[in-house]
Amino acid sequence: MPQVQKMQNLLVMGVSFMLLSACFSPRSSKRMNQFFDPSARSIADTQSDMNFDLNQYQWQNRILLVFAPSEQSPAYQQQRQDWRSQTQAMQDRDLKQVELLATGISRVNGQPITEQSAERLRKQFDVSSETFAVVLIGKDGTEKRRFSEPVASTELFNTIDAMPMRQQEMRDRSNQ
Repeated sequence: MPQVQKMQNLLVMGVSFMLLSACFSPRSSKRMNQFFDPSARSIADTQSDMNFDLNQYQWQNRILLVFAPSEQSPAYQQQRQDWRSQTQAMQDRDLKQVELLATGISRVNGQPITEQSAERLRKQFDVSSETFAVVLIGKDGTEKRRFSEPVASTELFNTIDAMPMRQQEMRDRSNQ
């Protein structure tokens, strides 16, 4: 009888493992990690609390949407490297950077946002999950420029600095 019980336990464990493996897609594997890793749970809990809405930044900030398949994407890595030392220049231009990853945690200025927010922006700007793209949104909330490859910070800043609203901001700052 004890051997029958062992066989039943092994069978139940095997079936459970197969069901778990079959039921969880790569997106939902994050949920499994949360179950087994408490630190992953705290990151995900933070992420699920933060919705991102472009409208809340209208007339206050320019938005830079960076779409990438994952953090490992070569184009994404190149883009991050170029902008890493540009924090002050981005602040001067009231620029918020939004990283929208198909796989991984999407962020606005380093703070996690919900998967739903990222997916909504992908649909709104018609960017597939396999695509790298950079979209510049003006303070008026409209798309100003779109790039399909990493954009040099100098090109981005020249684009922004040529905008009438930015020209006015620079005049106002020089008069202070």
